[in-house]
Amino acid sequence: GRRLAGATEEEVYAAVGLPWIAPELREDSGEIEAARRGVLPRLVELDDLQGDLHCHTKASDGHASVDALVAAAAKRGYAYVAVTDHSPSARVAGGLSADELRGHLARIRAVQRKYPRIRILAGSECDSRPDGSLDYPDEVLAELDLVVAAVHSAFKQSRTEMTRRLCRALAHPRVHILAHPTGRLIGERAPYDLDLDRVLETVRQHGKAVEINAYPERLDLNDVHARRAHELGTLVAIDSDTHVLDHLGHLELGVATARRGWIEKPQVLNTRGMKELL
Repeated sequence: GRRLAGATEEEVYAAVGLPWIAPELREDSGEIEAARRGVLPRLVELDDLQGDLHCHTKASDGHASVDALVAAAAKRGYAYVAVTDHSPSARVAGGLSADELRGHLARIRAVQRKYPRIRILAGSECDSRPDGSLDYPDEVLAELDLVVAAVHSAFKQSRTEMTRRLCRALAHPRVHILAHPTGRLIGERAPYDLDLDRVLETVRQHGKAVEINAYPERLDLNDVHARRAHELGTLVAIDSDTHVLDHLGHLELGVATARRGWIEKPQVLNTRGMKELL
């Protein structure tokens, strides 16, 4: 009849000789053993994020102007926000030709002058074509601050073809992040077939980042894949893939996914300050 613990979770864990374990880790996937050894991860938190590296505007398939997007990001206290509208192969999403992109970049630079306290990264969500080549020539990519490579076509390629496609895109020196790496849309489209371990290893090998896309219909990487990225030491970017300004709040879902995958702050690209990020 003697009460052993129960006032707090910490007290419950202490009663069995363990430190408190974050709820996201309670999957019977090694967290008890890690707790016993004193090596539980210090999980990334929403407040650790200093910016968003994947956002769209009216220039492609977003619903807000660059000015409105940057104002909303600044209101959230971000140090930086990336404008990454689509490339020409994404026709259904209003992808920009090279000339249109250059005009878009000029508008972004003009908006930057109005917001000295937040850095606007002028980028592109650039399609990786079926052969792994990129949708813009190198001289256009060189004008961008950030390139987010993505697959939006030929989803039914074989495992070998899709893996080769992504790895070739990641090897390009102008690419920084691989967006929504498995291509799933929850309840609508299954992930495409790929050797994810090989892709994650290629991300790490080339010093790139793999995205945890926080868009609710994507959540891609998922939590199991995020755990694998953690185990391999692959850098991660937690992005909102914003199309409407309210989508900026989706980062919370991306952080939750990262935490279930044991991801810690140093492993997340956009926890870095502006100088380190650049």
